[in-house]
Amino acid sequence: MKLRQSLMMFFFITALLNLSVTVLAVDKPVKASPQELDRGASIAAREKAVAGKEKDLARREKELQELSREIDVKLTELTTLQTDLKEKIAELKTIQDKEFKKLIKVYSAMSATKLAPLLNQMEDDVVARILRAMKPDFVAKVIPKLERDKAVRVSHILGML
Repeated sequence: MKLRQSLMMFFFITALLNLSVTVLAVDKPVKASPQELDRGASIAAREKAVAGKEKDLARREKELQELSREIDVKLTELTTLQTDLKEKIAELKTIQDKEFKKLIKVYSAMSATKLAPLLNQMEDDVVARILRAMKPDFVAKVIPKLERDKAVRVSHILGML
């Protein structure tokens, strides 16, 4: 913009000087040297290039604004999806917790002798989670019924909390 303003100021001053020279020497024809003509052509070419760049810059600015709007819309959509997903995860966790509690009730109703073989076939972390949910006096009856190595590993996991 400063270049354009400078060029416009240059042309204005040049026009004033030409006008004043014309007024002073009405009879004398104005002659321009080849250097002045070249300089004028160069300035005109630069002005045309600047105008083209300004037009391109305005087009790019418009594109950026449109992209920014699109990003805002996508961000809003993602935020909504994230909220929905969190709600669904919470629902699933609630359902899972209810089902787990039902399973604990079933296992607690079984005898330690019948429960131990089932627990022996499960992963140690799962067994520890199940036993944590049960009453300590029942857990004390189940652990001795587990396979010896399994009982040691599960006891170790239970002791970590």
